Amino acid sequence: MNSMIRLRGLRKRFDHIEVLKGIDLDVAEGEVLGVIGASGSGKSTLLRCLDFLEVPDAGEITLDGRAVDAAHATKADVRYLRRHTAMVFQLFHLFTYKTALENVMEGLVTVQKLDKVTAEAVSRDLLDRVGLGDRVDHFPSQLSGGQQQRVAIARSLALNPKVMLLDEPTSALDPESIAGVLAVIRDVAAEGRTMVIVSHEMNFISDIADQVVFLNDGEILERGTPAQVLGAPATERARQFLARANLTLSRAA
Repeated sequence: MNSMIRLRGLRKRFDHIEVLKGIDLDVAEGEVLGVIGASGSGKSTLLRCLDFLEVPDAGEITLDGRAVDAAHATKADVRYLRRHTAMVFQLFHLFTYKTALENVMEGLVTVQKLDKVTAEAVSRDLLDRVGLGDRVDHFPSQLSGGQQQRVAIARSLALNPKVMLLDEPTSALDPESIAGVLAVIRDVAAEGRTMVIVSHEMNFISDIADQVVFLNDGEILERGTPAQVLGAPATERARQFLARANLTLSRAA
């Protein structure tokens, strides 16, 4: 497979703390990469650097063959990365004063410059695909957390990105809502979309990911298939993390 994402020497510092310490990473076209690790390990920062929501200090990001020097990125470089990626946040980030339909339409009209009739048709279809065909006229305040997250996923899909970035997409949801959102993400992955998912749902990562990386203190400590990283971790640090994660999941259940 062709490489869709290629990172070399990616670094990010906040004040005196180096959060990413020279990340090298490849994600193939159509691959789902799961990113796991403890809080503060750099997972979300890595994701946000991919579309310059956080500006990396050094390194190179290559997306679908176009290389961007993080330290000297031009406005055109940043536009390219943002045009071809879509972020799904843990707290939805919907426009509270717009309906579900209007939230999905927004990027189609303002970014892709589609006419409103076409944008509405596309948006209705996407909301139907995520199980919200009967909620198109509802505002975020009238939707559950899981429904809001499904709107956010539909909004990302509307832009037809080369890469979908999902940052803890279920962490703000109740257990019943989690199942619905994970089902939608599974359906999206089955379409062959390239996805990078940061999640604490180990069972979900095991089921959906082609490759998993374990971040620890800003570095990739382990990488491999879910069976390798989750089932037979090679380092003591990863074993400790997974033991605690499994314990947490058992208690939650």
